[in-house]
Amino acid sequence: MSPVSHKPGGQPDGGQFAAAAHADPAIGLRGDLHVDREAATYFADQVESIQLEGLKGSLSGRGNVLRFTSVDGRSFDIQQDGHLDGDGTSGWAIDNHDCTDSDDPAYGLRIESRTDNLGEDLAGLIFESQTTEAFTLNQGSDDYVFRAVSVSSNDDGGGVLNADFVDVESGDDLSVYYDVDRQKLSVYYDGSELTSDKDRDEVLKDLTDCSDLDAPEGSPSGRMAWHMERSIRVLAAKDDSPEWIHQYRTAGLTWEDRK
Repeated sequence: MSPVSHKPGGQPDGGQFAAAAHADPAIGLRGDLHVDREAATYFADQVESIQLEGLKGSLSGRGNVLRFTSVDGRSFDIQQDGHLDGDGTSGWAIDNHDCTDSDDPAYGLRIESRTDNLGEDLAGLIFESQTTEAFTLNQGSDDYVFRAVSVSSNDDGGGVLNADFVDVESGDDLSVYYDVDRQKLSVYYDGSELTSDKDRDEVLKDLTDCSDLDAPEGSPSGRMAWHMERSIRVLAAKDDSPEWIHQYRTAGLTWEDRK
């Protein structure tokens, strides 16, 4: 891909803020999305893509940046990444604007997108940042550096939480998966699944011991399963979490219980 001038996709030539080809753009509330005049005028195609995703919040245009602010105050910046794909479609980058602290687990979250997928990709990045915040072990431990956490659905529509860490001493990867419906914990170290309780407990002990949450007594594997399930249930309690994950909402556990 070749560098191009930064001009919002779908706009005519004549400068970054050339007159848009969309007459009389609607300004104000579009469903659950509030759009300011600059966003509606200079980012019309991008606004439409985000609107179609049904996201709640507001969109504002500031120079060459389109900013999405969620109903709970999270901000995400959307701007061209300076590239075109093979058919001339402009590339866009979505960044977690709120997170500027390099020690924050959500620092550096970014998705590269295209206009047609912008709404879906923005929703994905919002969900990724929420998942990171809900995960109880997102600070890692003395032995392991936290890398990332994600939630996906399995073939039966059930939730699977995946957390990735790096061994500080060896540099090897540690990946933990938890299938909520099956209550199954799977642990992979350096690409190989650990099938014995002894091996799983050995690699998970430092992580589970570092948390100050009052986890039930038991083996490191059992405590890890508790952390994974609690995290996905806290995530499900958030008002704007994806509908499919609402099946894991639990009485007495709210988004405010994240830690």
